[in-house]
Amino acid sequence: MPIQSIGKSLRLRRILRNGRAVVVAMDHGNAAGAVRGLERPADLVKAIAPAGADAILVTPGILQQVCEHVGDLAILLRIDGCVSPSVPGPMKLFVNVEQAVAMGVDAVVMNATLGASFEAEELEKVGTIASQGRTWGMPVVAEILSEGMMANHMDMSGQGEAILPPDIGDDITLACRIGAELGSDLIKSRYSGDIEAFRRSVDACGRPVLVAGGPRRGGGLAGTLETVSEILEAGASGVIFGRQIFQHDDPVEAVGAVSTLIHDGSRTREALAAEAV
Repeated sequence: MPIQSIGKSLRLRRILRNGRAVVVAMDHGNAAGAVRGLERPADLVKAIAPAGADAILVTPGILQQVCEHVGDLAILLRIDGCVSPSVPGPMKLFVNVEQAVAMGVDAVVMNATLGASFEAEELEKVGTIASQGRTWGMPVVAEILSEGMMANHMDMSGQGEAILPPDIGDDITLACRIGAELGSDLIKSRYSGDIEAFRRSVDACGRPVLVAGGPRRGGGLAGTLETVSEILEAGASGVIFGRQIFQHDDPVEAVGAVSTLIHDGSRTREALAAEAV
């Protein structure tokens, strides 16, 4: 993938090590407060920093709390929010790209929701930030979901049963392609559960796709590793997992197993899951 900015090239190299990435998302409190498993962000970062993750996704306030513990982790910075479950609406920018550069981060992340009444406003935000990213050499990650994906995305309990609708593949392809069209360098979206449909989504995007884990529905590590194996088969470049990591009984074990599967092609999900039992 040609990169015309030295700044982007260097930052993306820190995130996509050998073309793949394991990012631990820790930005959930931005909209949902003290999510289970994420009550003490600094303790979590100290634990996972040496365990195999490539990067973390955090908000500015949490970055300030954890910065002395990040080690070699790359930093993805959430720059929009200002909403809560009680008052839904568009996610507003509260940090610009120039400020993100001053903070020393490696990429900025923002959301857009397709099908929402404020869709155009959020997509304009993505395009504007992508333009600023080109100016400042800052990679831009677009987390583009649809209202169909959002139906279960905000389940923070770790015990939910909701899954994505079976016909969500078209939404995922549309989301990935729109993110690329607006100039994003990386796309964060959900996995449909259908390898062939997701391969079409990745192929139609033309940019690296990192898969969001979404709600954790209990159980062990095997289901998470199965998902990782399937998205890699479909051509994704890695994951941005939050609840799939920090709501696991042992987050260090979870991030290590996911990292091994993503970065070491000789290890199978079955072997890793058996070791975790």
